[in-house]
Amino acid sequence: MTMSSISPQVKNFRPEIQALRALAVLLVVAYHLEPSVVPGGYIGVDIFFVISGFLITSHLLREAERTGRVSLPNFFAGRARRILPAAMLVILAVVAASFVILPKTLWGELGTQAIASAFSVQNWVLAADSVDYLAADQAPGPLQHFWSLGVEEQFYLFWPLLVLSACLMAKPGPDASGADAFAPRRRMLWILFGAATLLSLGYSAFAGYSGNSAGYFITTTRIWELAVGGLLALAVQAHANGALKLPAWVTSWQARNLAVLAALAAICFAAFSYDALTVFPGIAASIPVLGCAVVIAAGSTRGPGSLHPLVNWAPVQWVGLASYSLYLWHWPLIVFYIELAGSEPGPVQSLALLAGSLLLAWASLKWVETPARHFRPIASSPARSLLAGAVMVGLAASIALLPGVMQQQLVAKEQRELGAMMQDPPTGFGAASVDQGAPAFLAGHRQVVPLPATAAEDQPELGDCVQEPKSTQIKECEFGSEDASYTVALVGDSHAAHWFEAVSGYAQSKGWKVVTYLKNSCPFSDAQRKADRDGSINCEEAIDQTMDALTSRDDINAVITANWGGATFTTDAAQGLASTWSALEDAGLPVYAIVDTPRPPQDSYARDCVEENVQDPGECSFPEAGAYEKGDATKQAAELEPRVEVLDFSDYFCVDGTCPAVVGNVLVYRDKHHISDTYMRTLAPIFGERIEAALDSK
Repeated sequence: MTMSSISPQVKNFRPEIQALRALAVLLVVAYHLEPSVVPGGYIGVDIFFVISGFLITSHLLREAERTGRVSLPNFFAGRARRILPAAMLVILAVVAASFVILPKTLWGELGTQAIASAFSVQNWVLAADSVDYLAADQAPGPLQHFWSLGVEEQFYLFWPLLVLSACLMAKPGPDASGADAFAPRRRMLWILFGAATLLSLGYSAFAGYSGNSAGYFITTTRIWELAVGGLLALAVQAHANGALKLPAWVTSWQARNLAVLAALAAICFAAFSYDALTVFPGIAASIPVLGCAVVIAAGSTRGPGSLHPLVNWAPVQWVGLASYSLYLWHWPLIVFYIELAGSEPGPVQSLALLAGSLLLAWASLKWVETPARHFRPIASSPARSLLAGAVMVGLAASIALLPGVMQQQLVAKEQRELGAMMQDPPTGFGAASVDQGAPAFLAGHRQVVPLPATAAEDQPELGDCVQEPKSTQIKECEFGSEDASYTVALVGDSHAAHWFEAVSGYAQSKGWKVVTYLKNSCPFSDAQRKADRDGSINCEEAIDQTMDALTSRDDINAVITANWGGATFTTDAAQGLASTWSALEDAGLPVYAIVDTPRPPQDSYARDCVEENVQDPGECSFPEAGAYEKGDATKQAAELEPRVEVLDFSDYFCVDGTCPAVVGNVLVYRDKHHISDTYMRTLAPIFGERIEAALDSK
């Protein structure tokens, strides 16, 4: 048995590749529907990458060997006919459905995703969001899965150029003919493909182990997976031309059967043992990537141990054929279901969503994918194919502008309606209404401030005064009069930062100065966060700098600190907080620690719920029991360091066992767990009363 009998260039149709496609898409769909069952199902995307790299490179090599060059117009025209029709249809369908299904708060983000998906840059948008502390917690959008298509499309932009460069740089000798004519170019391609693979793999490993959350999405960490497919295609072509000799036992059907079984076992191992904590892509991706490559290299198998009957089974082949459309349609269905149902799908709902996805995939394959590839008026001309592709992308991108534009128009109208109330806020506005039972709306007023659609922007304008989690620095910022008679320091993570308006609002009324030392994800504690140990954040240096700055100044009269109670630590959380507080108290700096604020249910945003229930925001209230993070160690730490005064404002966030999302016409939460600036401003007088009482008790 020779390698040529399993080589893709001998036959255009590879049933084993269709079966791999079926496996890949079913892993992804299963992961999205039932992640607890297939926690590593996301590796299906990596299998797709290897397949794409192999098939595209095989096509380019056949053309280069036959003609000595690569036609870029023909290549891109073929990609446009294959990818764009179904993808643009899904984008248009999702945009249309979003107006009916998604709350107005999500329209702007949906429009951004749709535009990014149309232009194949969704992966970079998600990468930017993943390193944006306040955007990283956003709910997945219905077009988020287009990130992998973006990676492939960007790969297609430069990979043909490598093949073309090899053709131009490595000319065959004057006497070369047949297989020998391509040998110099093949050697050049080994160098180019190998370099791309090693560089990308190295960067992927570095990004993963350095805690770079953007590394999952960016093209540079994924190129090596497609490049492995390219190297395999080059090896197969070399063997078919006699340039690569393999021992007979390697190509025997027994060896190939065994190799396929081992490779599939490795893929299954990754699918069922990997999870969200696995450093990925990085080195961990090599298991599914190499497993896929082995299955492709083995080709069609036979005899005992062969999976030939399963591979050639009609349903498997059909799923492989429809895998692209199935991938495109399944995720929007899941997102829209969750939005309508308000919960994750159970087993029965998952089966129904799978059936619906298969039905849409069938329709898309039959009436969109296949006709578009073979529509002669377009397929017969690369120029017309490219023009048609540009028109489709332009149309999808234009329609994608509508959600954001409509959101802006509606928000502008609502902002005008809010104007009168904000110029003269009614008695009991915001936190002041808690003493009246915390009604959602005050008499005569039905508006919510901030508007749910703009709530994400209702945060302190502190700029780089709040350092990002990966920064090794802390920045000292001052607010208020230079000659203030009293100075307070606000110290901690983003949950300290969301108290800024309450602290500074009262400080301004008293003529105090506020000095801030704020860093997202970094509580002011000696205890190491697990995320700090794992390298995804950097807190230790910044905390040391903060301690040095606080103890070296002679004008700070008090330190106010707060932190997110959901942070996890490698050591005792209460002891870590108490240790830093003790150091400040020993230095003569009194500490006032704020108990963390309650958190709405994590499966949705309170602002989205309020948008959908604007006439009755009480529907968005949640029980106080279980609303506070179990890890909040503020009170326990105060028991260890009794000199510290604890400030507890829970009675202004929850009343009679219930935590409302709207209090006195004010939206309490700007995102999943941060308090809106508007509510904090209304809380400033109450904050002042309690900090004054605490100061007097010292």
